[in-house]
Amino acid sequence: MRWRVLNSGCGNPAENMAVDEAIMEGVIKGTSLPTIRFYTWNPPTVSCGYNQEVAKEIDLNLVKQNGYGFVRRPTGGRMVLHEDEVTYAVITKCEGRFSGSITDSYSEISKALLAGFLAMGVNVELERGSLSSAHQRQTTNPCFASSSKYELNYQRKKIVGSAQVRKENVLLQHGSILLDQDQSRLALLLPNLEPEQRDKLLQYLAKKTVSINQILSQPVSFSQAVESFMAGFRKNWGNDDFFVAKELEPEEKKKSEKLVESKYLTDDWNLKK
Repeated sequence: MRWRVLNSGCGNPAENMAVDEAIMEGVIKGTSLPTIRFYTWNPPTVSCGYNQEVAKEIDLNLVKQNGYGFVRRPTGGRMVLHEDEVTYAVITKCEGRFSGSITDSYSEISKALLAGFLAMGVNVELERGSLSSAHQRQTTNPCFASSSKYELNYQRKKIVGSAQVRKENVLLQHGSILLDQDQSRLALLLPNLEPEQRDKLLQYLAKKTVSINQILSQPVSFSQAVESFMAGFRKNWGNDDFFVAKELEPEEKKKSEKLVESKYLTDDWNLKK
């Protein structure tokens, strides 16, 4: 398989989600190559999963007061605070190593990311257990509060949170790799919590999550982390071909700009549930 690699750098919430979807549409139509993309967020952003009820699970006034952006993802999963992180996206047809189940594809991608962590000297492990659907639906249970099978942990602390969507035999999996911040600040943004409850959740998230630069004695930058993760993909998918592209294709750029305005900046999408 031939992969295009994109380092998109900083994008705003609507742009980041729109670009992922535009590439996915291109892969469906056959006009875009399978893509591995890395990016980060400006401003720091809270995202919710496709099926979440925003009014019950996030206080948008607190989000705004703290200077964070907000967007609904096209993928499932639960709330994530995107702050000082490396976000990855893998977009490809469900064939070859991705012809199996969602869990199988999670495993393939996590093993490549694991190799990238090891290249940085971060000894992560694959989660071997499974998370019940009831636990995942808990209102005050952000994405990083617990680990699903094949997600990555460091000393039982979650360091990567991922989610996937499939459409017309194409998958989009993206995820947050914590670089400089854990997820504890998310506790400050949840609704209907008494101060004591909020403090307990903050402490719990601090215990359950960890970032790369909280582990390493010599911090790494966003660019250095991306290089390590790309080395991990190349190592694990050694029979594949990778090339680095500087920018989106014109059709992808046009489609993403349209999606920003028609979807990811709208209340109809972001607050639909």
